[in-house]
Amino acid sequence: MRIAVQGCSHGSLTAIYDTVAQYTARTSNPVELLLLCGDFQALRSTHDFASLAVPQKYHALGTFHQYYSGQRKAPLLTIVIGGNHEASNYMWELYHGGWLAENIYYLGAAGSVYVDGLRIAGASGIYKDHDYNKGHFEKVPYDRSTLRSVYHIRSYDVAKLMQLSPTQDTVFLSHDWPISIARHGDTGALLRRKPFFRDEVNKNTLGSPPLFNLLNHVQPAYWFSAHLHVKFAAIYQHSSPASDGPTTSNAFASSSSSSTSAANRQVAQMGNPDEIAIEDDDDFDDAAVAHQLANPDEINIDDDEFDDEHDHHDHHPQESVAGQSTSTTKGPADNPEEIAISDDEFDQPQPVPQAAASSDQISDNTQGIPEPTKTQAVEELAIDESVDLVEKAREQGGGEKQAEEVIAAPQETVDEAIREAQIDTAHHATGSGSQGRRTRFLALDKCGPGKEFIQFLEIPAPRPSPAGQAPRLTFDTEWLAITRALHPYLSTQIYQPPLPPPQVLGQLVADEKQRIADEGLLVPSLEEEVVGEDGQGKVELVWEKGEIDVGRVQRFWPTAPPEGQPGGSPSVFYTNPQTEAFCGMLGIENKVNPAPAPPPSI
Repeated sequence: MRIAVQGCSHGSLTAIYDTVAQYTARTSNPVELLLLCGDFQALRSTHDFASLAVPQKYHALGTFHQYYSGQRKAPLLTIVIGGNHEASNYMWELYHGGWLAENIYYLGAAGSVYVDGLRIAGASGIYKDHDYNKGHFEKVPYDRSTLRSVYHIRSYDVAKLMQLSPTQDTVFLSHDWPISIARHGDTGALLRRKPFFRDEVNKNTLGSPPLFNLLNHVQPAYWFSAHLHVKFAAIYQHSSPASDGPTTSNAFASSSSSSTSAANRQVAQMGNPDEIAIEDDDDFDDAAVAHQLANPDEINIDDDEFDDEHDHHDHHPQESVAGQSTSTTKGPADNPEEIAISDDEFDQPQPVPQAAASSDQISDNTQGIPEPTKTQAVEELAIDESVDLVEKAREQGGGEKQAEEVIAAPQETVDEAIREAQIDTAHHATGSGSQGRRTRFLALDKCGPGKEFIQFLEIPAPRPSPAGQAPRLTFDTEWLAITRALHPYLSTQIYQPPLPPPQVLGQLVADEKQRIADEGLLVPSLEEEVVGEDGQGKVELVWEKGEIDVGRVQRFWPTAPPEGQPGGSPSVFYTNPQTEAFCGMLGIENKVNPAPAPPPSI
């Protein structure tokens, strides 16, 4: 299955689809699935700006509202997770997942589905320690505080994802990066591009501790992220029981393999399996700069690429079976950002179409806006937990504490996550024979001219759809069992009740899995609607086992009026029929946006 992966979207949906269309036109390889890694900005109208954590001067409606209203239709199946720049009011309507627009499916705060038998799981939001153990207490309209906390990932949602059975046929999406992943690729090249990450990388606090636990538990074949506005590739080698801890893999430059192995032995002896001291500038030699000439998965957004396509092909390196990069031109053979995979998995880079690169379709929301002063940069950072604003604040010499809190996790939380991940990884390696698995990690930039924001690759589908048909999106019955088992603990108050002990929790999930296997799920019949005595069409519900198409239960239904239509309000919440349908299928209460109680009869 040919897949496109996008970093931060920032409302530039049409530009992204145009890029995919141009890739298909140039390669004659249709893309079947698009994965978007957050900051989607599903703004239905200007009313949704009140639920978007972005300073007012950066407000831009984008193009999603055209897909929401039906003016445009997504040309291919698109799966989305949330980030820290979202229309949080709309995302909350679909907490359990659902169609944001026709053919655009949101995984929810956390979720898992299957596409042609390939599991696509994901976690929305970013990590903040002070909100992690709270319930989903935020209510529309949001105030200055809840506007930010609403997109902070919660321990409840992570606990649900931790109940998924590890399987290699899994792709995981997150907005934030797992902590430590920056140490499993070309860290030097990363810090040359984003030097203000240096302190966090040194301390191993860059990213999300809960996502690190999920990485070690789920052990997906691929993990895609965004958020930090930089392209970065890594390979994470999952440890086996015989090892002293997670191994640091640096399979990108053979010249550094011996020193990397020595470093791994040293950190294992010291008891910290992930620590790599990055202190001296000598650690960042200039050799990796030349590797940019031999990067097979770089997305060059450059008009010059159209001028001499033949020359571009001549300089494009080819990967060998062993994952080494070779080129028809003289130059370094090792690629510091290469994900070592087969020849066909990554295609040649495709530039953004001229139409897509116009300022009205792709925008980083900064054009024509003057650079902020130190005070302004710090004030904006308090509203918008943006990596770009962190960089500006640090360049201005202010807001160091606020900047650190945006991209760093507390050290004690990181240490605890590493310890838990070691235990969890060893357990699964012993119990399921999963030792030796590798996760290929790739983070991408935000959408915009000159940005490395999209990647095309081929991932085998366990149950491919017939040629010419769209891939099949089905529910993950294990995820449904997890959702039903843990639903009593879903809190919409600030207090999050503690979950049962792991063994009890595991048994609850196992019981629900067996129940679904025995009884099936209550879903709409495939027969035509039955007309009732009142003349209204009624859908008959039936119990059914096996794979259930998502579209059979959840169908896109607009709630708030789209842009240009009357009605709507920044302070109104809506009961989403898709959430009602999802909860009805599982026989659980809709705690997310229940319909208002009818007035008492007189």
